[in-house]
Amino acid sequence: MNQLLSDEKSRCITSIVGIEGTVPPSCTVEQLLQEVAEEAAKQIMGGQQDRWTTQVVFTTLANTKYLIVVDGIKTSHVLDTLRETIPDKSTRSRFLLTTCNANVLQQAGTRSFVLPIQLLDDENSWILFTRILRDVPLEQTDAEKEIVNCGGLPSEILKMSELLLHEDAREQSIIGQNPWSETLNTVCMNLPSYLRRCLFYFKLFPADFGIPVRRLIVLWVAEGLVHQGEDQGPPELIAEKYLAELIDLNMVQIAKRKPNGKVKTCRLPNPFREFLLNAAVPTNSRIRQVADRFDENDTWHRHIHGNTTTSDSASLLTNYKDVLSFLSFDAREGSKPGQDISNFLNLCISSNCLLLLRVLDLEGVYKAKLPKNIGRLTRLRYLGLRWTYVESLPSSISSLLKLQTLDLKYTYIHTLTSSIWKMELRHLFLSETYRTKFPPKPKGIRIGSSLSDLQTLWGLFVDEETPVKGGLDKLVNIRKLGITCQSMSKKQEAMESQLDVVADWIVKLDYLQSLRLKSRDEEGRPWNIHLKSLKNHINLTDVYLLGCLSSPSILNQLPSSLVELTLSHSKLEDDPMQTLKDLPNLHSLSLLAESYLGKDLVCSSQSFPQLHVLKFWKLEQLEEWNIEPEALPSLRQLEIRSCPGMKMLPDGLKHVNTLLELKLTNMPTEINTDKHSIPPKCEVHRDDSQ
Repeated sequence: MNQLLSDEKSRCITSIVGIEGTVPPSCTVEQLLQEVAEEAAKQIMGGQQDRWTTQVVFTTLANTKYLIVVDGIKTSHVLDTLRETIPDKSTRSRFLLTTCNANVLQQAGTRSFVLPIQLLDDENSWILFTRILRDVPLEQTDAEKEIVNCGGLPSEILKMSELLLHEDAREQSIIGQNPWSETLNTVCMNLPSYLRRCLFYFKLFPADFGIPVRRLIVLWVAEGLVHQGEDQGPPELIAEKYLAELIDLNMVQIAKRKPNGKVKTCRLPNPFREFLLNAAVPTNSRIRQVADRFDENDTWHRHIHGNTTTSDSASLLTNYKDVLSFLSFDAREGSKPGQDISNFLNLCISSNCLLLLRVLDLEGVYKAKLPKNIGRLTRLRYLGLRWTYVESLPSSISSLLKLQTLDLKYTYIHTLTSSIWKMELRHLFLSETYRTKFPPKPKGIRIGSSLSDLQTLWGLFVDEETPVKGGLDKLVNIRKLGITCQSMSKKQEAMESQLDVVADWIVKLDYLQSLRLKSRDEEGRPWNIHLKSLKNHINLTDVYLLGCLSSPSILNQLPSSLVELTLSHSKLEDDPMQTLKDLPNLHSLSLLAESYLGKDLVCSSQSFPQLHVLKFWKLEQLEEWNIEPEALPSLRQLEIRSCPGMKMLPDGLKHVNTLLELKLTNMPTEINTDKHSIPPKCEVHRDDSQ
């Protein structure tokens, strides 16, 4: 809109890409010009176009301030003809076009703007779909699969909705030109090589698979797909920029977002993925990447899940000698997936295969036990065992000194090799629930040199004996830190001292972006949290605190950069809404069990300017919540759970017109949710079964 209303005298051309439009494919350029001439004569020359030649009409139009809208321009030739026929006379005129062809404006000149229609994520795709089909009975799981096939493109979702509105068309598939055909041309002709490599990496993942961004980014880095220049920051930051570019180009679809608005999972739009799979690629007999999707059509399926024996070692050597990446997506239940993978890896390594491997990602493969000879994979950079529930690591893992990422989250691994201090780790995810212990630093390793590039340390268990002081507290480049502090004895003084050391360590983390800090006593109950001012941590966006805040004033010392805040068992006595109300970027706020012990909460006028998500869980003393006029101007989601003293919604809630969803779980039945007590566009979901 700003571009249409700007003071720019030269003619500006704005193209909204991703809309098929209403101009029929059979419409010729001459017919389109005739329609424009007729409309122009009607509006600026008093009608009777037959009294004027088309040339006179266009000459008159060119000297007038005009807006021409073409809904569904197909080629750049049509636009070029329009521009030549109606010359630019610097009258502040505008062209507004819709198109499915992203290349229409390629030669349109400097005063042209392309506005791509952003692909919708799964949640918003479903909202658009059901908004049209409110009265049509649907099986949700089947409908959701069809929506995924639309790839988040609004026009395709609308098409499918229209089909389902008619009884005789419900079994039909949507037939027509694939809207991603032009996108594929863009990939082949215009996409930079660094983005093309990252884009084609998506083909390794199964269709419909929501790829966690935290996984994708570090895989790209480990695969060597990210190239650093001077002053560009760490490779992970560059990889995040690559992903953002692909999303902006509508080549990658956001599947799910986090509560703070950041991308959680993504994937290729399904129709576009089919194009990429069928796209011609240079033939190469060498297998460099193996993606086990438990698909019999894959070359390697028989070797992994069949009866391969040592007698097949020659065949293995032929196929897997040069493999750089091995990823498995075998999510079957039971022990078979883990056994298949373990046997295959052991046989391959014994046959001198996979020795060039840089990536071994077994996330989600149940009990995928690593073979004893895993230490031969000395070039390995990424080892992913999340959700495998493996119970131990072979001792030879101490030889994997090139590891950049080690993901042990949701495993039963209790101890780590001391060689971890010698590895080139950038990201270490540990098993928080199983209390994975960090080993002391071996003698002879210079302080400050080992693990100096570590950016992620998540799931760290800290007790009285954990080597924090003089060891872990020397790791000052960490950006994401998740710690559970728990006393393993009744010596409270020793643990209190350890908590102080942890607090001092956190203060030194100038690059910190995410902090998750939990504190429990020897019986596992929430305990004291020691934390110092974070005001100067200008990169900190996410904070999760579980435990009693020894200094409640810490809430006054949070940085303005904060986007997401979760408090649990904080035992605050003063209204936290008054303390947090002016955080300018706060997007998500969760006050969980015993975070606040008072009876009243107040949201002052103009408080929480950017807050989108607000949750109150198990605030048992809470009785009244007041919302003053113009408070919470951006709130979209509100969830209130198990607050038994709260008998009514705040009267001011009905004026929060941005609210789209209200969830009430295990709340008093007296709470009134009729249309006079909530905003007009808000959907209410109640669940009193818990």
